[in-house]
Amino acid sequence: MRKLLTNWFLICYSDLSWEATLVFVMARLREFDTEVALDAAMQAFWLRGYEATSLADLMAATGLKKGSIYKAFNDKHSLFMLALRQYLEQINAFNRQYLEDATSPKAGLAEMLHAVVSQRGNDKDRRGCFIVNSLVELAPHDEAVKALLEGQLSYMQTMLTQAIAKGQSSGEFRTDIPAKDLSLIVLNLLQGLVTRSKGSVSVAVLQQQVDTLLKLLT
Repeated sequence: MRKLLTNWFLICYSDLSWEATLVFVMARLREFDTEVALDAAMQAFWLRGYEATSLADLMAATGLKKGSIYKAFNDKHSLFMLALRQYLEQINAFNRQYLEDATSPKAGLAEMLHAVVSQRGNDKDRRGCFIVNSLVELAPHDEAVKALLEGQLSYMQTMLTQAIAKGQSSGEFRTDIPAKDLSLIVLNLLQGLVTRSKGSVSVAVLQQQVDTLLKLLT
């Protein structure tokens, strides 16, 4: 093991001692493990909600023992906040990909909205949106969650405003209503649709609502 790792880092880290190299390797391994554990915890919280997710649930989801969870994440709330942040990072990357890589602002917005409702509507566990779920459960009495999610919603609205403004400039979207106001309508309807996906509504109905929204923007 020592020989293998030493050879692996020989070129780039030849100036490090074996002890320093080992610390570096273990730090990288733990970083990877932490990300995997956070994703597993995120899935558990998303499925059950914060209060209903027990330490036993988190241990089962992450494969970590109680002591390891406390050592790595301090407590349940800290773990939840980190998991929620990871979810937000994934959502933002998902949305940016559609809005920035599209052939036009309208195409990008349409593809993003259809992708979101399709993803949520086809979720066999009917979990809805982790953002909306956390807002409803925790934001009224948890200032940390409230601040994080308000910042996220503001970021999402800004991203939508920029896309709609570009569409207005190119003649794809209506200009009688400011882009900022239209973006709030889009954001609120999207939150409503992903919340509806927790029930028995079909993906086809969700997609139809997206099409109606897009017509209202033009």
